[in-house]
Amino acid sequence: MRLLPIFATAATATDLLIPLYLFPANNGQAWTPIEQALTSNPTLTTKIIINPNNGPGKTPNEGLGDPQYVAGTKALGSHRNAQMVGYVHTSTDGGATRCNRPYSELEADIRTWSTWVSQDIPIQGIFIDEAPVNTNNNCVEYMRNLTDLIRNDPDILFPQRLVIFNPGGTGTLQPFYDLNPTYIVALETCFVVPEKAGGEYDQCDPAFPSWERYDHEGYGSSLDRVVFPNIGRDNAGRTAVLVHGFHDYNGETANFTASEEVLGNMIRGVVQRGVGATFFNTRGYHAFEDGPASIGVVARLLSEANASN
Repeated sequence: MRLLPIFATAATATDLLIPLYLFPANNGQAWTPIEQALTSNPTLTTKIIINPNNGPGKTPNEGLGDPQYVAGTKALGSHRNAQMVGYVHTSTDGGATRCNRPYSELEADIRTWSTWVSQDIPIQGIFIDEAPVNTNNNCVEYMRNLTDLIRNDPDILFPQRLVIFNPGGTGTLQPFYDLNPTYIVALETCFVVPEKAGGEYDQCDPAFPSWERYDHEGYGSSLDRVVFPNIGRDNAGRTAVLVHGFHDYNGETANFTASEEVLGNMIRGVVQRGVGATFFNTRGYHAFEDGPASIGVVARLLSEANASN
């Protein structure tokens, strides 16, 4: 299967964006595969989403109050190519309604994440989950205020002040690109066909089987036929694509079977189209060692694709 035609873009590296929702057991040793990927691919900028409990922690024993999180995040932060961002979310109903969580709660979470920096844990910005897919519910102003807080408040200590929106899919996103976030996750989807999906295993819920099976019409097809017609190619460099469930096969026109070769072609398709960040994983947010898309393999293939682009 040939890569679909691409358009000329400026050669820029694609970052790795890891949703690291795995508990750092054994003083952070559960995160060893992430550290090994960072060490083995020193030129690959890796943005890592830290999420103790839908935010910086809800009890005194979570987050900064947990020695294992302190040890794990300090270890990750010691890698020059790692950029950690803290998790917050905008919805009170699991994303059904966006921007309805009280702004004051998000501000409090963001300020709590900032205190990690004063404890020598280099949180570099914020990942805003359940971000809006349209302008309903005064979402543009809501996201503008959050972005301004992260970027400009003098009491916020994030050195790089990164801002990542995760709507998880396409929609009316241009008003949010106009806020100039670091990235918008314009597609979060699965590779596998619904009948082979694993639910909690891979974040691919067979009860809701309408996901865009990644590149099921050929390499690059999900970007060329789903993402770019909606967001425009000019926004590629500020766009992220996250793909779970890289196992079994994706069916239909291309009917790719999950393998390292297929994974490499898909990653090259992302890089060649100038997409700012990506992530592929065999499992979901809580495990990163299962093949074929283990974190070590994904990091290596992405590094190689960047080098050859």
